[in-house]
Amino acid sequence: MKWIVFTFLLAVTWPSVQALFTVEAEQDSYYAELHSEIKMACRFSRMQSSELLTVIWQRIVPTPIEDVYRLERGLENNNFTNERFRGRAQLVKEDLLKFRAVLELSQLQLNDSGMYRCIVKHQDVDYKQTKLTIWAPYTSVKKNIRRTGTEEVELSCQSQGFPLAKVIWRDGRLQSLMQGSRSTNETTSEGTWNITSRVTVHTNVISNYTCSFESENRDSQEATFRIPDEIFPEECQRCHASVAIAVVAVIVIVAVTSLVLHRRRKGQTHGRSSSMAKCISDANLMMTSTDFFLASANRKPDSVAFSSEVLMGKAEELRKALLGRSVAHSTASEVKKGFFPQQVYDRENQCVDIWAVLPEVGKTVLLEGEKGTGKTSVANWLASSWADSLGPDPLTSHLTIRQLLLVILVDFEEAKGDFFQVVKSRLPAEVGLETGDIREILQGPLDSLLILDSYKQGDREADESLVKFLKGRNACRVLVTACPGEHSALGETVRKELRLRTRPVQT
Repeated sequence: MKWIVFTFLLAVTWPSVQALFTVEAEQDSYYAELHSEIKMACRFSRMQSSELLTVIWQRIVPTPIEDVYRLERGLENNNFTNERFRGRAQLVKEDLLKFRAVLELSQLQLNDSGMYRCIVKHQDVDYKQTKLTIWAPYTSVKKNIRRTGTEEVELSCQSQGFPLAKVIWRDGRLQSLMQGSRSTNETTSEGTWNITSRVTVHTNVISNYTCSFESENRDSQEATFRIPDEIFPEECQRCHASVAIAVVAVIVIVAVTSLVLHRRRKGQTHGRSSSMAKCISDANLMMTSTDFFLASANRKPDSVAFSSEVLMGKAEELRKALLGRSVAHSTASEVKKGFFPQQVYDRENQCVDIWAVLPEVGKTVLLEGEKGTGKTSVANWLASSWADSLGPDPLTSHLTIRQLLLVILVDFEEAKGDFFQVVKSRLPAEVGLETGDIREILQGPLDSLLILDSYKQGDREADESLVKFLKGRNACRVLVTACPGEHSALGETVRKELRLRTRPVQT
């Protein structure tokens, strides 16, 4: 009778005995960005000691099965680890005391995606599975316009990411243009998709055309063409060459005449313009430029095409406020005293004109120098030169900067948060523009100069939003001043480096 009772109790309790040691996955699936890192975890039953614990992480799909990490009886064993996971996979050992087997995988690659198995063995053994998906956010859209006929242009958008995105074209009324669009897809060495999509539109139809890159993930990228406004630079590029010569000649004649009269009134008999051609060996600056030397655009402010009269009004309000602030600087400008201590050297160690710091349309210049070398003085000097309307002083009457509609000087030291919000916070309080207004002005076709003084990388949101702006803007010129070693976050947005020295190089 006792044997029958024991057998019955054993049969009833056997499943719970078997389930004394169990493993559970903390999540069914994980998502991570390319080149980032991920922690995947499974929990196991409590135990008195972890010294004899064995933890094995494997990738089981796609086949063949690959060992990612192995801990056997408390000791690491890399003999079975797949080569491509070595150095990237590790176990967070302090979490073993919390009965968690946490795999940390760094420098993620697209082919790390798959099904992973977490095996834990103590006295018994159990395992669970979880899925990992790697994705790459699509880059800022690169736009291009190409004329295909007298009344047609081809609009193209290019971006890169993973998984494969669908490109959707819409006009200003949000009507789909998918029937007339065409896309080409190529894979990069990392496995991401490089997508270029094109659509042909009529130039005599005033409308906005937007291309959107939409993938399975939450991120998306888009760009907007304003037709016919954005055709203006392409159509007038050839005519500017001849018109600019005539305009420059007239301006030079007027400037020289005014200069002579000005000097006679002041009783000046010696020229001051030669001071800008000489280098004074007191400073150590570095300049980096996408187009090496001074911009040659001669467009006047009133020739700039705006997307709307409302935006034009907002830009004019900002212009008035900036002029008032910059004029205050210009009255005490060291330039007006004929003193400018900085010297600028290019990549070949040749002294260049100070005006070389002025970027071309849509380009970026990086002015690098140690603390105390006068980077901020250069920034204030440019803003003052733009605002100074007291006379044709040869040091301040530069042909290009006088014709910019806006010169916005922003102290970017210790900037945190979204780039456009930082710019807005540095503008005069009376401007009254919203962050969206600042974004539209800086990203649009307006020929303006944005000076970011004392840039220092470090705040991730500020760095990423600044780089995104530099890659996606249209016409805005950008000058960034920074100390050596504090601007690497700008990366490829500055493509040519011009190195400057404290003193002239002896040859």
